[in-house]
Amino acid sequence: MNNLLLRLNEKHILTIFLLLIFLVSLSYSFYFQIAPAVDARAYDNIAQNLVQGNGYRESLKGPIENDNSIMRVGPGYEFFLAGIYYIFGHHYEVVWIIHALLMALSAFLIFLITQEIFKNNWSYILGIFAASLVGFSPDLITIQGMLMTEVLGIFLIILTTYLLFKYFNNQRKKSALLIFFVGLSLAAAITVRTPALFLIFPIVLLFWLTKDWKHFLIFLAAVAIIFIPWIARNYLIYKTFVPTNLAYGADLASGNHPGATGELEPYGLNSYYLEKYGLVAGSRMLTKEALKFIFNNPLEFLKITLFRISIYFSIARPTGWWFHLKGLSKELTLIFSAIYSALLFIFGFYGIWKIRDLTEEDKKRAWLLLGMLIMMPLAIIGIIVETRYRFSVYPFFAVFAGYGLQEFLNKRTVWKSDFLIIVSLILLNTGFDALRNLSRIFEKISTL
Repeated sequence: MNNLLLRLNEKHILTIFLLLIFLVSLSYSFYFQIAPAVDARAYDNIAQNLVQGNGYRESLKGPIENDNSIMRVGPGYEFFLAGIYYIFGHHYEVVWIIHALLMALSAFLIFLITQEIFKNNWSYILGIFAASLVGFSPDLITIQGMLMTEVLGIFLIILTTYLLFKYFNNQRKKSALLIFFVGLSLAAAITVRTPALFLIFPIVLLFWLTKDWKHFLIFLAAVAIIFIPWIARNYLIYKTFVPTNLAYGADLASGNHPGATGELEPYGLNSYYLEKYGLVAGSRMLTKEALKFIFNNPLEFLKITLFRISIYFSIARPTGWWFHLKGLSKELTLIFSAIYSALLFIFGFYGIWKIRDLTEEDKKRAWLLLGMLIMMPLAIIGIIVETRYRFSVYPFFAVFAGYGLQEFLNKRTVWKSDFLIIVSLILLNTGFDALRNLSRIFEKISTL
């Protein structure tokens, strides 16, 4: 009876917890009411043109093959917005409500994923802490208040992960339908956040180890269902193979050229090539220029890439410099974002380190999750790194952080050993990143 009451109480707590996530996210959106700007304005324009029957384009000026829409991350989020506008009209309030729902659903799925992975080592604290690192992430709460791709993309990545582990754990009767939905979910995630493409590699490895080629073909068929219509549309317009968009050339060149820092900065050659040679030829030429730089300057590329890795895992890269934040709201966002990234990375890396203490079955699942985690930084550290570009790794670190916190609470003596080593390494990397960018830090602090 006591166990039944405990389970009922835990379900009630989880329900209240998820409702609170929804309300916090929704309140943030309605409080700031952020008007679409830059990328968000472009996504909004493309979605409106889709609804109005003008096709997938950002502007009605000039021929569609010269339209900048194909240079935007997409097309998944733009079609998502178009679907909302088609049903409910052009109302940002509806988007905010759906974003808040996605935040709550993402946290719930993370809770379920912890149960799927740590079947023999799971606790309620583990699940709730992992879910809170997604649902109450100051970075994700901030971004979901805008018309940006991250919230939908992260939800789809989390959904793919949950479905994959449901499939992986069902050894006796693996469902063809389940792996079909894994393929659909992953393909949709790739159309929203292109780095999700790298998740294919651990999935392919999984099929290679299990030798279940029938289900692998079903998985590929599901991926093809999402991509074939878009690829066909792009071939008709651009007369070449474009699986998602043409942003790769400009991004690769921005992060790999003489004087590059690895961060997103203006690079004059991008606009020059794109305007002079067109979007397709210009993107290819920029890719060629970037690859030429990489092969001719391997040590310089290695140095920039090490800087990018440092930036990716630095606590000194909080979210908070968005245009809608002023005064106290900016300061609080910066503080909470820095604390959040510290908790996420410290307990996340500690959870990864403690994989060795798991049972053999849990260890197999944890290694698969770690493989998926590694794919997220690997997808971008050779290109450019910004704080929001690492959001896709948050769900994976959150799961490991839940396990890391559980192990920390169970073995407090770690303050004297491996836990302190992990904290020290993260702080050293943060210090290295901060020292390299002292002038920029002081410049930004002066604007507070």
